Amino acid sequence: MKYIKSLAAAALAAVMAAGMAACSLTDNGDTAASSKAESTTAAEAVTTDEEEAAETETAAPEETKAPETTTTEKPEEPKEEFKYIGEEDGEDSTYSFPLTNGTEQEIISFALRYGDGDFTENLIPDGEDFAADETRLLNWTHTVTGDVMTLGEFNAEITLDNEKTYLLHVFPMSDIINAEIRVMDEYAFIVYENKIGDTKSTMEQEEKAAEEDRKAEEAKTSTTTTVSETETETETETETETETVTEAPAETQPPVVVETEAPYYDNTWDTGYDDGAQYW
Repeated sequence: MKYIKSLAAAALAAVMAAGMAACSLTDNGDTAASSKAESTTAAEAVTTDEEEAAETETAAPEETKAPETTTTEKPEEPKEEFKYIGEEDGEDSTYSFPLTNGTEQEIISFALRYGDGDFTENLIPDGEDFAADETRLLNWTHTVTGDVMTLGEFNAEITLDNEKTYLLHVFPMSDIINAEIRVMDEYAFIVYENKIGDTKSTMEQEEKAAEEDRKAEEAKTSTTTTVSETETETETETETETETVTEAPAETQPPVVVETEAPYYDNTWDTGYDDGAQYW
């Protein structure tokens, strides 16, 4: 019985050993198969990546250079040609800016002065009157002569074709970019753009200046009239006195008595008469 148990134990051990070996073989086979499968997948992946890379390189378009763009310079717009007032070439002028005639009449004379100096001669070229609504370049060089530089304002004087003359009391040459001359009934003024781009008008200043000039002219006329009337009255009084003196009767002087000596007779008898009479 003991022998039978020993055989049974041996048989059981053999079966268990065989089972373990089978399991071992199965695990090793699965592992190997798995490893082989992984290797195959990796190889296929590498091959696929290489093929995709090759296809990508093949399919990629050739690098093309960007078309060269030719830059063409924009042609300069032709500068508008203006007639001039003052100097023909304004490149070297002290002042140069566009000036428009907005007076609705031709300007036949245009002159400038600085401070209390004299006005220039007519700066409009001969035979080229400044037409209404025309724009010209005012070119002028300001030179100061003398030992002392006097500070003052610029003035302009214009004469229209109706022979009316206007004085522009305010004409800021050094601050003008462009300007337009306009006229009211009694005065002229300018509308201009200054150096910082603001639009200015001298209308108010010119209106006040015209009023002051009118009052001064009236006072001058009144004084002249009073002096003339006084002189006339004096002349009238003088003439009246002269006439009075002339019409007065002349004074009569008493007659001048001239004493004459009596004739001299001697005491002798004169008998020299024919009648023979004697006379004493």
